[in-house]
Amino acid sequence: MSYLELAFPFFLLLGVFGLVNLWRRSATGERPWLMTFAMVGLVVLSLKPAAWFFSRPLETPYDQSPIPKAKGDAIVVLAGAVSPAIPNRPYPLPGRDTYVRVQHAVWLFKQWGGQPILACGGAGESEASSQIFRHLFEVEGVPPDLIWIESRSTSTHENALYGHEILRQHGISRIALVTDARSMARAEASFKKLGLSVVPAPFRFYNLEFEFKDLIPSYEAIGANGETIHELAGLLWYRLNGWI
Repeated sequence: MSYLELAFPFFLLLGVFGLVNLWRRSATGERPWLMTFAMVGLVVLSLKPAAWFFSRPLETPYDQSPIPKAKGDAIVVLAGAVSPAIPNRPYPLPGRDTYVRVQHAVWLFKQWGGQPILACGGAGESEASSQIFRHLFEVEGVPPDLIWIESRSTSTHENALYGHEILRQHGISRIALVTDARSMARAEASFKKLGLSVVPAPFRFYNLEFEFKDLIPSYEAIGANGETIHELAGLLWYRLNGWI
């Protein structure tokens, strides 16, 4: 825990005390309703139980077992950010989400005994993404001929669209799909829309530890709620566009 993590609930508590004081001093027709709604919303969004509750519609449909009950003919991992080389860092770097997802795909590869792995994504940084993905997979012992790279896509829809082209070239119609649990609903639907059979292989579920610290407001919970809102809005947007 960092000092900033302790500072956040402290300042939030000061805000609550200030709001209570405003209510005590305000007349009946001058109640600070707008500030109250803002403070209540901030408190709710910063609580882990709320983040857990809001994530249920996205995560509940999926089994939390690290290994799916079925296999795919290929493992497809949806990568996230990749930072290209810059003058004072002349080499590309994977974002944290990309690194973790790739590691989970590699773990499944070792458990299942060698299906090809297709990495989709990289925010359009084709050269940097290809270099990063190949390096990560090869370091973990994946044979070069079982590493397939799709690095043109910049969204989940494009992950499915461009990834499907590569899978079709190799005669693959059934995949094990690796991404975060909250992202799985939109990702699974995107690949199914293109006619692929999908075995979900989600990870990074949002679970409560049922400890006192879960009741302390945190910006971690705000980040989790931000991801949930992003996915729910994404599902709506994808449906409106006919992508799922």
